[in-house]
Amino acid sequence: MIGGQDEDSCGKIGTGETPHEEAHLSRGKRSLARKSTAVHFVMSQLCFTYLSSTLKTKQI
Repeated sequence: MIGGQDEDSCGKIGTGETPHEEAHLSRGKRSLARKSTAVHFVMSQLCFTYLSSTLKTKQI
């Protein structure tokens, strides 16, 4: 075999992607995970703020 253990002679990995394409897809997945975490954080903060203000209003 010319490439590494998981590569065929064209440099492709078992997923059908070249190593460069594979790295690009991995970066995209990490970026999506970071965005998802950020959205979750913001939504949690908004819910907390809303519930806190709602509880304060009801106690008065």
